[in-house]
Parts: sequence; structure tokens; C-alpha cells
Amino acid sequence: MSDGRDPHVTDLRRYRRAREKARRRPPPPKAPPGSQSLLGGRKNAGPILVIVLLVLAALWLLPAVF
Repeated sequence: MSDGRDPHVTDLRRYRRAREKARRRPPPPKAPPGSQSLLGGRKNAGPILVIVLLVLAALWLLPAVF
């Protein structure tokens, strides 16, 4: 750094401006009740639930067969 500034020193003015700007931003709109899926917001919840149910069914049915 040829200008004598230490890159590890934080510019507090820039930090405070960014924090104030984020505080003034309105919160994101909330989803109306009932609009969420049954499994929640997880993208892979359906396939994971199917796999778990298949494993449980196999554990329950295999001892009855053998």
C-alpha cells in the first residue's frame, strides 16, 4: 500500500452508513398464512420424506417376509 493506509483498519463511516441504510430499508413482506407448503421451505423435503418412509416400510415388512 503506497498511500500509507493499513488494509486491516475498518472505515467506520462507511460501516455506519451501510448499517443505517439497512436499518431504513423496509422489512420484506410476510407471506399470508396458509401459503407455505406442508413441508415448509426446504427444497428437498419431499424426496427425503419419501426415502425415510420407504426405509421404514422396508424395516417393517422385511422381518414379516423372512
